[in-house]
Amino acid sequence: MSLKNKMMKNAFIYMVIFSFGGCVSQKEIELKQEELLLAKAENKRIKDEVKGFQVLQKKMADTLEFERKIFLQNIEIQKSNVHYVKFKADSLLIAKCTFATEVEKEVMHYLNFVRSRPREFCEKFVIPNWDKSSWYENTLVETLMGIKPTRTMLPKKKLYLSAECHARISGKAGKVGHTRIKDPKTKKLCEEYFMGECISYGSGTGLGIVLQLMIDNGVENLGHRKIILNGGYSSMGVSVQPHARYGVNCVIDFD
Repeated sequence: MSLKNKMMKNAFIYMVIFSFGGCVSQKEIELKQEELLLAKAENKRIKDEVKGFQVLQKKMADTLEFERKIFLQNIEIQKSNVHYVKFKADSLLIAKCTFATEVEKEVMHYLNFVRSRPREFCEKFVIPNWDKSSWYENTLVETLMGIKPTRTMLPKKKLYLSAECHARISGKAGKVGHTRIKDPKTKKLCEEYFMGECISYGSGTGLGIVLQLMIDNGVENLGHRKIILNGGYSSMGVSVQPHARYGVNCVIDFD
């Protein structure tokens, strides 16, 4: 008999008792009262057990959620460590690149830095000089502090030649933009070998060039920033050349 049915039966018995009190002895009444108390105690015990089970169930769920978060954090740490090790290894290879100048090597170093360690790059190079009145710098901080690391890139000779030709020819002519112009000597256009291209003007240091392109001041679609942070690219070619109007220009080709 269920607890509910038992209590209903007891209630009926008490109705009978109170209706025909003269037919029931005092001892029988006391027995029924004791049964009712036992039923109430049993009901309380069951409720306490259910409540205890619910508390235990919540603790187990909280523990599993905590362990899940720790597991995911460890995965992210391991991924970050992989990117860091790759960054260090690629920095050594870039340092040995025979066709790049020291400034061009610096550009490649900082490109890989911001891709593989975006948060650290932001904290070290962006936030100290952060102009909070600039929408471009505000969005840059927000982006770098929130994105995950992506793979580094290695220099490629064919990309370098593509970038070098455009930087040299357009620099001599004082031109800006991505449109190739003819070499005055050969009367030929520079070869376009790239999937993405960034060009900076006026900055002659590796860090300055990368910061200029990452801030992307005046470029509403933030095209240069998006190209630099695009994890689909694995190779780059960098050329820094004199520019007739801006003193220096840097062309970076990606694929």
